[in-house]
Amino acid sequence: MFDRGVYREFRNVGFSNQRRFPGVPAKSEALRRRLSAREAMQFDLQPGDVIALYPLGTGQSASLIARDVRGQDAPEYLGLSKGQTLSLSEFDSAPFRGWMTANVGSEETALGVADVLLDELAVLKAREACSVWVVRPVRAADLAYGQSEGQIEVSVKLASSGNAHQLPLPLGEIRDEFTIPRGSAQAYEVKTGEFIQIIDIEGQQCSDFTALRSDALQDGRELSVDSTATRSMVRGAYPAPGLFDKFFDAELRPMLRVIQDTCGRHDTLGVACTARGYEERGFPGHLNCSDNISAALDPYGVVRRTAWPAINFFWNTWVDEHSHQLLTEESYSRPGDYVVMRAIDNLVCASTACPDDIDPINGWNPTDVHVRIYKPEAAIRRAV
Repeated sequence: MFDRGVYREFRNVGFSNQRRFPGVPAKSEALRRRLSAREAMQFDLQPGDVIALYPLGTGQSASLIARDVRGQDAPEYLGLSKGQTLSLSEFDSAPFRGWMTANVGSEETALGVADVLLDELAVLKAREACSVWVVRPVRAADLAYGQSEGQIEVSVKLASSGNAHQLPLPLGEIRDEFTIPRGSAQAYEVKTGEFIQIIDIEGQQCSDFTALRSDALQDGRELSVDSTATRSMVRGAYPAPGLFDKFFDAELRPMLRVIQDTCGRHDTLGVACTARGYEERGFPGHLNCSDNISAALDPYGVVRRTAWPAINFFWNTWVDEHSHQLLTEESYSRPGDYVVMRAIDNLVCASTACPDDIDPINGWNPTDVHVRIYKPEAAIRRAV
């Protein structure tokens, strides 16, 4: 009934059954709704907009009515085809009848609908502008037999209108800047005192980062950011602006200082995503950050690694206090969120735009990452 491949186009679901953290605001509820039995809700979609349906309970299903701008049937705009016929008596149809009268000038008694069985998340992408009605039909006589249990959560992600206006204003004089396309990585050099700003352009996009000392590379040694050493030195999972704000190498020498951070939720617990990680979940040959980092650093003579320890910017993870497992959900980063670091030594760095589209970490849809390098004279203020 729907194209599974459109999972890759969906982000920003943020379903309410996911874990929230004290002090962190929930995402906007503006485009997220819940449907109970016999309810119907209407969503206006433009080309590229994505609508997702998530069952809150077992055995859920929904009927979809798609109409074009003239109010005519247009299920093909969502990649669907009409299947069943739905009677207006099977749901609270007053809002739909009013919409039909206002837009078409008449009502209908029998509707051609596309039915979607919600065993899991269903995601659909609008090919043309359309009005979509999501309906949970249940006959009034069946309400007494428990068929009203459970809800469906519907979320809409609007198509991006472009990235340029979403970039934050420069913080000083820029020496260099570039965009890392989704699913790729780029290596670059920074000098002592320069600032690195890593920007999440569209929000909810992870960016793995690593850095190696330039002088050590010239001597044939690889001294990179060491997450275990860093956690031991700063006594925390992730350095933040303040007293303990540095990333260290394996020799416990500081490499980078965190200057500003508008998101505040990142990860240094694991490695960048790997080919094996995707293979074990049934996606052999999937793009991955570790291979991308190795390819980006190859011109600098860095030995290829199957799994790269990295700072996973904007990756929302935590260790469960009961099972002690490493858990993850969608990022809290918003469009334009960023992290600014200052190089304490000459460094060779690598940044990625994570390609993971099979987990919630990138909101189901990988996007681009932007990097700016500022001259030391930029004197970017340190956050407090």
